[in-house]
Amino acid sequence: MSHVDLLRRWYEEIWNKGNYAVIEEMLDPEICFSGPVRSLVQYRDDYAEVIQAFKALIPDMYVEITHALEQDDLASCRVSVRRKQNSRHFDVNITGQLTVRVKDGRFVEFLSDFNYFQMYAQLGQLPEDAMPICLTGEKLIWAD
Repeated sequence: MSHVDLLRRWYEEIWNKGNYAVIEEMLDPEICFSGPVRSLVQYRDDYAEVIQAFKALIPDMYVEITHALEQDDLASCRVSVRRKQNSRHFDVNITGQLTVRVKDGRFVEFLSDFNYFQMYAQLGQLPEDAMPICLTGEKLIWAD
């Protein structure tokens, strides 16, 4: 199986079908996480909880690889995260990238970077104009 095929399997089985048993199979026990996900996941056993938290925020989530490439022991993909077609929930459409290093058919390094800022704005957790406000140097302050 190619490294890109492993990425496709990762998103289809785990994210789209909820087959969390595949996590242990695909992530090396000594996996090294990088990017924003590192603050959420320290060990591979934490990963299912993170997925469940995202799915609680975005019911009917569907993840699709739009672009992918591989070289030597690395694979990388661009991903689109959106609602399943005909979802009754609000609209969400974000993108992200995942780069992995593969050894013996398992991910040993995992660099995930998604547009979380846009996701939280689409979910109504950040104001729609949060990005331009932050670019001015102002702080986002929530009132009680």
